[in-house]
Amino acid sequence: MFTYCYDLSQKEGVCLCLVYLPQKPIFEILGLLFDVSKTKANDAFNYWVEI
Repeated sequence: MFTYCYDLSQKEGVCLCLVYLPQKPIFEILGLLFDVSKTKANDAFNYWVEI
C-alpha cells in the first residue's frame, strides 16, 4: 500500500488533484505551485487519485 506524502495537508492533496486533472501540467510545475518536489507532487497525486 502507498504511504501518504505528509508534506501536504489533506486539503492541499485534494487541491493538487483538482488542479492536475483538468489541466494536466507536468509534475514539476505542480510541485512549484504546492512548494514540494516533482516526485512528492507525483506521489501525492497518485495517492489521492486512488481514493
